[in-house]
This record gives sequence, structure tokens and C-alpha cells, in this order.
Amino acid sequence: MAKSTIRDVAREAGVSVATVSMALNGRVGVSEQTRGRVLEIARRMDYVPSYSAQSLVTQESNCVGLLIPETQNPFYGEILDTMSRLAEENGLTLLLGITNNSPEQEEKYIRFFLSRRAQGVIVIPVLNRHGNGRNLDLLRAAGVPIVFCTERYNDSREHAVLCDFEQGEYEITRHLVSRGLRDFWYVSVNTQAQYAQLRYAGYVRALREAGIRVRPERELHLDIPSYEQAYSLAGRFLEEPAEAIICINDIMTMAIIKRLREGGLHIPEDVSVAGFDDIMFSSLFYPPLTTVHQPITAICEKTVELLLDAVANGAEPDAGGGGMHLIPPHLVVRETTI
Repeated sequence: MAKSTIRDVAREAGVSVATVSMALNGRVGVSEQTRGRVLEIARRMDYVPSYSAQSLVTQESNCVGLLIPETQNPFYGEILDTMSRLAEENGLTLLLGITNNSPEQEEKYIRFFLSRRAQGVIVIPVLNRHGNGRNLDLLRAAGVPIVFCTERYNDSREHAVLCDFEQGEYEITRHLVSRGLRDFWYVSVNTQAQYAQLRYAGYVRALREAGIRVRPERELHLDIPSYEQAYSLAGRFLEEPAEAIICINDIMTMAIIKRLREGGLHIPEDVSVAGFDDIMFSSLFYPPLTTVHQPITAICEKTVELLLDAVANGAEPDAGGGGMHLIPPHLVVRETTI
């Protein structure tokens, strides 16, 4: 038996295809009597709404896209959970694109979002030296609003909602300095991404305020912020020990601690180790991590608010070179630092 179409429902109900679409999607402009009749006929005919048919009729959708680098790191898993909840609360369908930190994958998902007539796209950039944001020109050319979340590409002009990385790194470095520590390793990523630059600025500011020399030879920059890379390179800290290690995310911090303990060091008696993010496992890890808490819920809520405002009001996605919204973090002191 052939599958019923929206035209079949419209013909049976004696109304236009556009009226059926509005009735099925709960839009204004349809009487309750007509809406009820359309819904009853759709149920009787076992009609399953087709996305493409609806979007062709209404020239819009209830979809928004989310580009995310990966889900192995629980930090991004928490963002995905929060964005899914917010999308549901706002009557939106969330289209997910996991880029795996690949510009090629990023372009693929952007084209997919455009094919699904996404009303807007939330972007967490590709987090390596190859990410440059040029793929987003496809969205800009189509007039699709963009809002960055947790990071944005350099030279982008759209709104971005970020944790105040500089202040967070400053606070955790200042805390370690206040405990009498002066010899540091700093672990970051080999990129010009803003999240890395801002964190580093906070670290440097705290050292200079304390009169401690910044030592580039005591900085380790990974290609990507992954557990595997951090673990493979952490032997350096056994060969050239320091009083403390500051790392820009908790996943890498856990890898470093594992390698140090395998090398016979005790945390924090032999070396203090601090992370950033406060992912869900940070308090469950042994020893529990000293870290900086990123307010993911507040970041996601502000991101969705800005995107919905642009979609609803026809606002330009371009924030005029500004549009940086910083959400304050807070320091969480646990057992990996003295």
C-alpha cells in the first residue's frame, strides 16, 4: 500500500497543503475545527509528516543545527545534553553534526543543515590548527544566523558565548601561587584559538603579579586537547619535574595524573596538578581534581537565547566585531593540589 502524502491528507480534508502543514505544526491561522479534522484524517490515513514537504510549503523549519568537535570528552557530552533539553523546551528539532575536529566533516554537516533548512546554527569550532571558519561562509551566504558556543573562530564577527577563560586560569594560577608554588608546567594546545589564548593570558597575568618569570620552556603544547596525547607526552614531567602542572582541560589532567602515578609520584605531595572545566568525573576521579568550573548550563542558555532572538526578529547574525558574552567561572579546590 502506497504511503499517504500531505497532498492526500489535504485532498481528503478539502483544504490546501499549506493549511494541512499549519494544522499539523500547531501554527496560527487555522480554526480549531479545521485543525481537528486535519489531525483526525492524518491519523486515519497513517500519515507521517515529511520534513521536505513541510519545509517546501512553509519555507521554514523548526530545526537548528549544532556543530560539536567530539563527544568523547564528557564536557561536550554535557553541552549536547543541555542543548537537547533547551531545543525541546523551545519546540525545536536539534540537528547534530560531530565534526571530529575535521574541517571536511564540518563542511559536510553545514551542507546537511542547509539542506534541512535549519533556522540557525550553534557552532563549537574545530579545535586544531586547521580550523579557520571558512566553511561558515556557506551559512552566511544563505543568511542563516550563527552563534558560537564556548569558543569562536578568529576574525569571526558573530555573537559568541564563552566562559571567562582568562579569569578562570588567573584564579587557579593565583591559588597555586598562594600555596607557595613557583615552579610550573603549563599544558595547552598548539593553536591560535581564542580559548587557548585567553587561558594563557590569565596564567601569565597571575605569574607576573606574583613576580614569577614566565618560562616558555616549561610549556607543553599538544596538537589536540585529548587524553591520549596528554598521556603520551606526560613522561616529560617525570624527566623534568616541577612543583605544579596547570592543564587547560580536565580530560588531559586525568591522563597526566595517571602517567605521573605510574611513574611513582604522589599527587599532590610530590606535584600539584590542576585542570579546567569541572566535568562530571572531576569529583569522582582519584584524587578528585582541583579545577575551574565552566557554567555549561548558563553558557548554553545564553547561546540559545541569542540564536532564537536572531531567528525570531530577523536580526543580523553579524555582531559587528563584538558580541563576546563572557560567563564567569569559579574555582573548585579539591585534592590534587596542596
